[in-house]
Formats: sequence, structure tokens, C-alpha cells
Amino acid sequence: MKHLTVCTLAIASILSFFLVSGCIKGSRAPGLEQSGSKILNQDSDFQASYYYLMARRHDSKDEADQAQKAMEKAIAKDPGSNFLQREYIRSLQKQKKSDQALALAQDLAEKYPDDVENLILLARLKKGNEKDITILLERILQLAPEDKETFLRLGKVYMDEGMNLKAMNLFSRMASIFPDYYVAHFYLGETQRMADQPAAAKDSYLKTLELEPDLLEPRFQLVDVYKAMGEKKNKAEIITVLKEILDFDPGDERALIELGLFYYNTKDFYNADEIFASLGREIRKNPDLVVNIVQLLIPEHRYQDAATVLSQVRKVLPGNANINFFLGMAYESLKKPDQAIEYYLKVTPDHPQYKKTILSIAFLYRDMNRMEEAIRFLEQHHRQSPADIDITSYLASFYQDNNRDDIAVTMLQRALKVVPKNTALLFKLGAVLDTAGQRQQSIETMKTIIRLDPTHASALNYLGYTYAEMGIHLDQALELVQRALEIRPEDGYITDSLGWVYFKKQAYDKAVFYLEKAVELSDYETVIAAHLAEAYLKTGQQKKAVAMYKKALDNARQDQKEEIQKIEEKLKSLKNTVQ
Repeated sequence: MKHLTVCTLAIASILSFFLVSGCIKGSRAPGLEQSGSKILNQDSDFQASYYYLMARRHDSKDEADQAQKAMEKAIAKDPGSNFLQREYIRSLQKQKKSDQALALAQDLAEKYPDDVENLILLARLKKGNEKDITILLERILQLAPEDKETFLRLGKVYMDEGMNLKAMNLFSRMASIFPDYYVAHFYLGETQRMADQPAAAKDSYLKTLELEPDLLEPRFQLVDVYKAMGEKKNKAEIITVLKEILDFDPGDERALIELGLFYYNTKDFYNADEIFASLGREIRKNPDLVVNIVQLLIPEHRYQDAATVLSQVRKVLPGNANINFFLGMAYESLKKPDQAIEYYLKVTPDHPQYKKTILSIAFLYRDMNRMEEAIRFLEQHHRQSPADIDITSYLASFYQDNNRDDIAVTMLQRALKVVPKNTALLFKLGAVLDTAGQRQQSIETMKTIIRLDPTHASALNYLGYTYAEMGIHLDQALELVQRALEIRPEDGYITDSLGWVYFKKQAYDKAVFYLEKAVELSDYETVIAAHLAEAYLKTGQQKKAVAMYKKALDNARQDQKEEIQKIEEKLKSLKNTVQ
């Protein structure tokens, strides 16, 4: 027997602990692989274990490079170890080397297709292709039918993919295998609620709370279920559940809002006023609470509920700019522009969203066909803030829409004397000059923008499209639009420009290719769809052309009178040629 130093004995002792107990549940440490009953006294296994422990030590000190090198040495000593391969993959993942980790995990899973831990590791690393992930998770459940993590992940994938029946069956099976696991019952309730089975969902949520009484989320879901089963019939249950939540956490904003709304909607105004007044008093102490209220309701498209809560809270704080701003937003979302303007006008200049408020009011006036009011309103704020580029730009657009191009040009030129290199104002000026019939000046303005900013995709596209429309400099037009598309590859309007340049160059097959892509990206915008129809005609596809012209006509806006007239004339001329 060889003489062992104290240090060697200590290492051996530590190693024996890891080797016998294992570092990960269900895994075998180096030297105890499934492939054979190796033992520690083999030199290569000892060295593999040593390097593995060194890797763990470096990892605990956040010494990523040293940890990786140690793991590589461990694998070199025991290349058949699944355990070491998995640990190495995890270390790569921790270092954010995701692609390398995924590639190794795929190789490992292919080499050992029935090793559950390898498959689970691969499933954790896989992203993107939900079909592949689903197949992988289903395979894991076949091999390990009681793996909770896989049950949950597969169920969520089914739910995300809209396969609710599959998800429900899966969680039902999970709940029967793990009857005391509250998560299984909760997700079963979620799928039952989505399947419009409120009574079954209620039982699942109640079972969840029986197993884990302190949970709040199942109680909120119960409230929704009781409402679905009839608010009047279940009024007492709804109030009881919301009060239970408030017993756990008296400051729970969501529960307070839902209880206040429930009282208000069931015309129990006394209790509703009490809750909303208390919310108002809390907002006075904590102004950020307004944002919390909005975040609970607006993302869920509960605009009427948001308007109700904020208008009731406003009784306590009528001058609160945040409340007025979000009330304006709520009413704007409800398509009630008069009420939106009423509250937007109460927002004070010190509010961080004051300019957005000003612009929102102007656009609301415009959308209500009150263009003169919109212009007067923006003119007033332009006089107050003549250096504000956004207000200047939008006011110029309003002048342009109102056929007052000369005023728009003068105002933009005046603003550019202060900021001559502002590309946003220059672009607006170029566009207005174009509609005013000063095309050459527009072209020169776009060239100026490109000299100032060679990556200005809008200017590149505008100039290229202008050349195409004029039928000049088509090679340069192609180069300009291609540069723009490199910057914004998924822009439907730039893609349309590229197709239109090819159309003008009489490369009609290429034109069709890009214009078909453009209509998809732009959701069949009228001008783009009409371009595609013309390209179809040039390639002898008359039936497709007629269908596309009709699509263009269906999507036309009221202000596109000229385009509508052209399309109607085209359809009339094609009526007798296409049967």
C-alpha cells in the first residue's frame, strides 16, 4: 500500500463523498458511470474526479476560464462520462456560450437517445422551434412519466400553441399522478377556464388553495370564474374571495381595484366610494400608485375599468396631472375623443408626457375632422416653444394635409436656420417640397440628408422611389433603395420601392417577387397592392391583377381619392378582357 499524505487523504475523502452521493439527483459522478462499474483506484478516474472538483472550485470563485479548462481536462481523462459532459455543457451555458452548449447537448442526446437527463438538459437549452421542443418533451415523458418539470413545460407549450385540450388532458394526468402537488391543479384550472368550463375550473382552484392556502393568484382566478358563472348569483363569493386577499395583504392594489370596481358595477356605490377614496389618499402619499393602477388595467385592454377607477379616484385629487393624463389615454382608447381632450387639457406643463399630450390633442382634433382647431392648437404651442422640433414637424404636416404647403415650407425653413443639420426637419421639408410641386428642390434636400447621414433609410428610399417614379437614374435608384433595405429589411414600403424600381427597369419577374413580399409586409396597403397588380399585368397574370386591384380598393382610405379613381378606371378597362 502506497503511503498517503494528509492532503491526499483529504482529497480522497472529499472525492468519496461526491462519488457516492452524486452531485445531481439521478446523476452519477465521474467513475460511477452507467457504462461500467469503474472504481476510484483507477488512475484515470481519480484524475477525472480531481479535475472535476477543481472545476467546481474555480466555478465557485467565478473563475470561468479556469473552470472550463479543468472540465475539459476531466473529460479528457474520462471521455465516456455522461455526467462530465453535462456538467461541461452547464458551465458553457453559465458563460453564455449558448450555441456551443446547445450543439454539445444535441450531440450527447443523439449518442444516448434514451438518457433522460441528457434529453432534459437539451430541452432546457432549446429555443425557437416549438415543434421540435414539443417532440422532445413528449419523448422525455415517455421515458420518465413522472418528471414534474417536463409536465409543466410541455403543458405550457401546449397552452402557448393554442392546444388547450392537449394541455388540459396533460395537467389532468399530472394532477392524478401528483394529487398533492398544487401547481398541477392550478394549471388544470387555467386550461379549464380557457375551455369555458368555469365549474370545473372553480373546483381545481379550490383544490389548489386547499393544498396551498396562502396563494393569491388562484383567488384572483376564482373571482374571474365566479364572474363567468354569474356576478349576481356569486356576488357573496366574489366579495369574500377579494376580502380574503386583502386579509393576507391589506395594501394589495389589484384586490382593492377589483373590489372597488365590483362594488361600482353592481351599483353598491357606498362601498365603492370608500375604496376609491382610500386609493386616492394612498396616491397622495405615493404618486407612483397611479401608474400601478394603469399597468393593471390598460395592458389588459380594460379601458372602461381604467376610466372608472381613475375618474372615481380623481374626486379626491382633481388636479393630479398623472390621473388626468391616463384618463385621457383611457378615453382615447375607448374612442371617446371629446372626453379624452377634456382630460388631456388638464395635464400641466411639468408633466413628463406633456408634449405627447399636446400632440395627442392635435391628432384627436384632426381625426374628428376639426383640422382648423388642430392647426390653431399646434400653432399656439409652436409660438410657446418655437424650437420644439416635434411640434414644428407635425404642424408642418397639418399644413401640408390642409393644402397650405407654402406655409409649411416657410416654417420648416425658418426652423432649419436654427438647426440646419436636423435630418428630421430636412426630411419633412423634402416631403413637403415634393407635394408642393418643387420636386428638384425635394431631390436636393434628400441628397443633403444622405450626405449628413448615409444610413438615413427614409431619405435613401424617398430619393430612390422618386427617381423610379420619374423614370430617371434607375441604376442609382436601385442602389439607393437596396441600401435602405439593408438598413430596414422588413420595411414593406422600402420593399415596394425596390419592386417598383425593377418594374421601371422592365424586370417584371423581379418586380413581382418583391412586390408580393411588400404587400404581405404592408398588409396590402392600397398603393403597394396597385403596384403589384400592374406587375401582374406585365407578366400576363390578368386574373391575379384584377383580384389585387380589388384588394387595393378594399383597403383604400377616404383621403386616397386619386388612387381610388385610378384603380376604378383600371378595373373598368379590364372588365371585358378578364372573364
